[in-house]
Amino acid sequence: MIHISPWSIALACVLLIVVALIAGVAITRARRLDRLHQRILASRDALSRLLLRRASEAELLAHVAGLDSGGDPGLVDAARAYIRDGGDQLTTDGLDRRTSAQRRADRVEVNARLERASAVTRAIRETLTPDVRAQIEADPQAAARLEALDATCYRIELTRNVHNVDVAGVRALRSARMVKLLRLAGHAPVPEPIDFDDDTHIGGRGY
Repeated sequence: MIHISPWSIALACVLLIVVALIAGVAITRARRLDRLHQRILASRDALSRLLLRRASEAELLAHVAGLDSGGDPGLVDAARAYIRDGGDQLTTDGLDRRTSAQRRADRVEVNARLERASAVTRAIRETLTPDVRAQIEADPQAAARLEALDATCYRIELTRNVHNVDVAGVRALRSARMVKLLRLAGHAPVPEPIDFDDDTHIGGRGY
C-alpha cells in the first residue's frame, strides 16, 4: 500500500492551482491577441474602403461646386490619382496574408499609396479653405456633398486611430514574457501602424 503524506497532497493541489491559473491567464491573453488581430484586419478593410470613398467624394464635390473649372486642379488630380491606384493594401506586415514574397516591391507600392492618400488630404485642406467652404455651403447641393466628404474624412481619422491603438496593444501584449515563452501569438507577424496625413482641416482637427 502506497502511503501519500498530507504534505504531498497539499503540494500537488497547489501545483494544480498554479498550473490552472497560468493556463487561464494564457488562454485569456491568447484570445485577446486573436481579437485584436481580427479588429486590426477589420480596421484596415474599413480604412481602405473609406479612402477610396473619400477620393470619389472629393472629385464629385469639385464638379458640383465648380472647383475643377478654371481653378486649381489639385483636388481633382489628387483624387483621380488615388482612384486610379485601385489597390487596397496599406501595410506589408503580412498579417492579412496578402503580402507577396517580394517585400521590397510591396513596401514601395504601399508607400506610394499612402503618399497618394496624404496628397488627397493636403489637397482637401488647401482647397477647402474657410472662404471656399462658406461659398460651397451657400449651395444646398454642394453643401450636402461637402458634409458627406467631411463625414468620411472624420471616419478615416477615427478608423486609423483605432487601428493604431490596437496595433500598439498587440505589440505591448506580445512583448510580455509569458506571451513570448508560450508562443501565444502563434506565427502571426507583428502588425504595423498605418501612417499618413489624414488631417483635412487647416489648423488641426476641427470636427
